Amino acid sequence: MSPSEIIRKSGGSAFHRLTGLLLTLVLLLSGCALSFGYRHADWLITRQLDHYLDLTSSQRRIVNARLQPLLWRHRIEALPQYEQFLKDLHARIGRGLTSEDVEWTFASYDRFRADLFERAIPEGTQLAMLLKNNQITYLERVFRKEEVQAESLARRSVSTRLDERARKGIATAEEWLGPLSHEQSVRLREMMLALPDSQPTWWQYRRQRHGEVLAMLRTSTSADQIAERLRYLFVQSDQTAPTGYLKMMTEMRAALTRMVLDVDRMLTPAQRRHVLVAIQKVIDEVHALAHNS
Repeated sequence: MSPSEIIRKSGGSAFHRLTGLLLTLVLLLSGCALSFGYRHADWLITRQLDHYLDLTSSQRRIVNARLQPLLWRHRIEALPQYEQFLKDLHARIGRGLTSEDVEWTFASYDRFRADLFERAIPEGTQLAMLLKNNQITYLERVFRKEEVQAESLARRSVSTRLDERARKGIATAEEWLGPLSHEQSVRLREMMLALPDSQPTWWQYRRQRHGEVLAMLRTSTSADQIAERLRYLFVQSDQTAPTGYLKMMTEMRAALTRMVLDVDRMLTPAQRRHVLVAIQKVIDEVHALAHNS
């Protein structure tokens, strides 16, 4: 998985984060797209940073220079771990999933995510030290725009939000499993509609984190303070989040565990082969990325 994709996915809805990781750690790209994304991760990350911070030309050069060794170390050290995870996932799906397998998947995702953000803290600290007041104000405006868009989405009826989530979930399932029977589609839709409505809690959490990021940038006076705060916000996010958010995530993971096990039990042999072939393609792609610098 490319760093840019992990960063991007971590900002999406809780549902898409969790359902994505249950199918090969949010690798919702074709092999070609995955390869392109990882090989151009420096450009994609810089572009995303520019979107939020309106980087100066000097800052872009600094970011690009610091990204190169970071991405090289990630390729050498982290991609082999992703490959092994995918191989283990392949084997577990091949024999049929258990609740312990799903818990292992969640734990692996948490570990990979924490490792990724921990690796990025030195570069994030360096960039934060370079930001000017006008760039922090620019970031605040971008955050506010995202929040306004989220508020607009949240005003839709609960049934509309859940229906859209179910529609996208079924499309993702068919991408990995192949065609679903009518009975399977109906059952999967029922299960997805029964998942907790996480969006309001998720965006409340995002709004709080936006405020904490802005406060950090405006009040931190040393690199050590910034690094400590970044670690608090991103590496330790699951331990420092509000109680309501943690409760929602616990409920969502429990519901997703039940759903994944139900889906696993209703797979046909052809569908199980389909998902195993799809995962193997990703394994091969990650292996190639890890061993071809």
